[in-house]
Amino acid sequence: MTIEIVYHDGRFTLSPTHSLTDGQAQYAQTYLDRASRYQVIAHYHGSPVFSLYQPPLASTVGARSLTMRLARATAGVRIPATATLSVTKACQCECGHCSAVFYNHAKHKALSTSDLQAAITQTVALGATTIILLGGEPLLHTDLDALITSVPPEQATVILFTNGEYLTASRCARLKEAGLFGAFISLDSPDEIEHDRYRQRPGIFQKAVAGIANLKSAGLLAGISSYLSPDRLQEGVFGHIMQLGKDLGVHEVTFFDAIPSGRWLRDESQILKSVDRNYIRTMVRQYRALRHYPGLSVQSTLTSDCGSAFCFAANTQFYLTAWGDMCPCDFTPITVGRFPDEPIATLWEKMITAVPYRDRTKACRMQDPGFRRRYIDAIPPEGPYPYPLDLLNASVR
Repeated sequence: MTIEIVYHDGRFTLSPTHSLTDGQAQYAQTYLDRASRYQVIAHYHGSPVFSLYQPPLASTVGARSLTMRLARATAGVRIPATATLSVTKACQCECGHCSAVFYNHAKHKALSTSDLQAAITQTVALGATTIILLGGEPLLHTDLDALITSVPPEQATVILFTNGEYLTASRCARLKEAGLFGAFISLDSPDEIEHDRYRQRPGIFQKAVAGIANLKSAGLLAGISSYLSPDRLQEGVFGHIMQLGKDLGVHEVTFFDAIPSGRWLRDESQILKSVDRNYIRTMVRQYRALRHYPGLSVQSTLTSDCGSAFCFAANTQFYLTAWGDMCPCDFTPITVGRFPDEPIATLWEKMITAVPYRDRTKACRMQDPGFRRRYIDAIPPEGPYPYPLDLLNASVR
């Protein structure tokens, strides 16, 4: 199918030259009408942008993104929209809430640059239109620019999740030249001392703040990534981070749930409760009505029982560890196999046809008590992490 998306007078529309059926065109235009109401956080190559997670719609990559969405919705094709690839185990921080801590301390040999480039090529060919590079700390990868350049700009956008320490002005200029779309900088607290303590890295708050300014100066989209738990909601973290984002002029703030993963894998005390999610939903509505604040992407309002979407893990997303294990998401310590031992497409098919991922679920599985009792509790304390899904399925039969 061939489509082009036009943006005019505040509205996205399909070009009359599209080759869609009437049903496909109706679905696509309904989606575009909804997108036309979203908050515009930036403009990129002439197209409005409403999230770092989404390619700019009125562009070649945006048209491809909508084409893949149509294939998932109208043809029942199960293809990833987003792939999260860890490019290195190295990190200068030791965050207590890091979901990748077991992976970063593993003894497996990391994928080579050429293997990572092959993984990116195969992932984009599979249908992904957003490539997320993380670590560890992705800016510690010596060939990061080459990895970014390997993402075809007409087929997918590429973003980073980074602690921001190494986002110097010259580094941001090179990232822009390589083809980076933008980056989320992790900020745990608006308080400099508290953030540095969480990260166990003195001075990293100020470097992250400077990195945000450098991203913007280079013409890149800049966002803040943080997380929410019952305790942090009580402390007012939602409003404090939003104010920080406004003060720093970031384009978007993304809040993840405090998921029991990494060092927290066996600690479920900070899983959000219904009252917390209702409060978050209220806060999201409040801040989205204030257009002078950054855009918002909040996991709780998407992948929960009261969310507007479904769990992305093994549905429209996968995660690849730095040594090639494919997992449903970066919070789920379960693997279906390893790249390049098997191609990306083979691993994806193996994952989406296996119990419990062959059926999509409304809420995040890693916060679901039933899933955790059946799968997470069955992982031996000593690992390995991630743990093979076939062994878990064999043990619960």
